Amino acid sequence: MNSIRLKTKYAENELPIGASKLFGNPDVPRGFEWPYIEVDGEEYDLSFIGQINLSEVAKYDKDGLLPGKGMLYFFYDLDEMPFSPDNLNACRVIYHESDENLEPMRFVDEDGEDLSFREMQVEFECVEAGFLDDEGETHLLLGEPSMDNGFFYECIDGWQMLFQLDSLETDDICINFTDEGFLCFYIDKEKLLAKDFSDVRIMQIYS
Repeated sequence: MNSIRLKTKYAENELPIGASKLFGNPDVPRGFEWPYIEVDGEEYDLSFIGQINLSEVAKYDKDGLLPGKGMLYFFYDLDEMPFSPDNLNACRVIYHESDENLEPMRFVDEDGEDLSFREMQVEFECVEAGFLDDEGETHLLLGEPSMDNGFFYECIDGWQMLFQLDSLETDDICINFTDEGFLCFYIDKEKLLAKDFSDVRIMQIYS
């Protein structure tokens, strides 16, 4: 099974609207509602993790699992950093079938100050699952997690890793998943093929 590796670096210039990226602000269709969780009657916005322009990644998707076009947006609760698939409010993955007529949507506090991390541009490359080098961060689409403790696959048969985000430490970002590990988004493979991203789970994987 092939994986798609995301090679990232800080953008020297503002990225084009609709380009794949990690962090920054999402480029979304008109009427987009920022995903949130509700705790004790209070609403809390999830953090924007990244967006994938699926037309950019299509030629690397050798198994044809992802939609061939459109946008895929990833959100996660970076405040509480939930780690278990039992937490159904930990993340949201949103699919939009077009990459046209998008506009940036800022993530701000009550005073209008930008809360987003600095955006990182993305380049893709195919890698064989299980044959990754250890140089740099390992952000992946599809394939298998870099370090799998087996728990998730034992509990939920037929699920596929959709996205893996590595721990990060830069001048702008410090995100440490369990033991400098990974945050993995999982989806039922049949729902993935049906372009249904309504039930995606996360799990932190030890390094």
